[in-house]
Amino acid sequence: MSQRPDPLWQPDERSDADLIRMETLLSRYRHAEPEHPSWQVAAPTAHRAWRTPVRVATAALLLVAAGLAAWLPWRLAWSDGEPWTVQADSESRETALPVGGHLVTAAGEHAIVRVARIGTVDMSPDTRMTLLETRQGHHRVALESGHIRARIWAPPGYFGVLDGAAEVVDLGCEFDLWKTTDGSGRLSVNSGWVMHAVSGRETLVPAGYAITFSETRAGIPIRPDASHEFSTAIALLDGAMVDGHRDMPTEQLVARFAASSDIHSVLSLLTRHPALASGPLYPRLAVMLGQSPDDVHHREAWAAGSAHAINAWWDLVPRPPKQWWRNWRDALF
Repeated sequence: MSQRPDPLWQPDERSDADLIRMETLLSRYRHAEPEHPSWQVAAPTAHRAWRTPVRVATAALLLVAAGLAAWLPWRLAWSDGEPWTVQADSESRETALPVGGHLVTAAGEHAIVRVARIGTVDMSPDTRMTLLETRQGHHRVALESGHIRARIWAPPGYFGVLDGAAEVVDLGCEFDLWKTTDGSGRLSVNSGWVMHAVSGRETLVPAGYAITFSETRAGIPIRPDASHEFSTAIALLDGAMVDGHRDMPTEQLVARFAASSDIHSVLSLLTRHPALASGPLYPRLAVMLGQSPDDVHHREAWAAGSAHAINAWWDLVPRPPKQWWRNWRDALF
């Protein structure tokens, strides 16, 4: 005897009307499998996706900072009187340059001198240099004649070149220095700033400018590519003012031929000779700096030699002490 299929146990079988009605009423209470099992780990949310690379980058920066914190003091440190190392074309190995020692390059010979651990001095042929002092924070040489290129990566004042009453002080940069036996020469700055001081007078020379100098005085910083008319006029005017003679036609020539890129030359000239502020150079400099040429009180104060009035315009241009560490290319020697 066969049994009749029961829809209660076999859901695929057709139910009668009463059973269908009961299923419909009870359907809200039936068990349903969740779409995601309760034990399933949720996928990372989008806002957390950036955390891993940020943590890696932070760790890398901290590691670099820790390395620099240890490396920089080592680089700047130097024992008193410790000799410098020299590599010359004529030598197959490095030699030492002690304090008081002279280094002379022959015709056609170059030498590279390591300035402690803060830079190098590249000596051209027919150059004579003496190591005067060396200790942490203070390294000085004397260039008797010839040409050197100094490349220094250190705080301002660490390296300098002495010559009697004159001194060339590095402010964190690269520069070329030429000198003859009579004390005259030329200084050209490639990066950063250099200060030339003689007889108590200081001249700041920025990158892209050069000065000529004698044993007793330095000229006005001028761009090597400045116009011939401007370079000639500014040198004549500076010389006339030193001699106590004011040359108005030459002042007008300087103002006329001064390009916007000659701003440091004009600023240095007016700083050295404040009386020139009463002439045509003051309004020309005002225009170059974007200032009013009609500020009578400031102009009179400048002409009277007011340091406050002069510095107010110096503060409008970048000048040392600069952030020397930003010139990181000077550290690659």
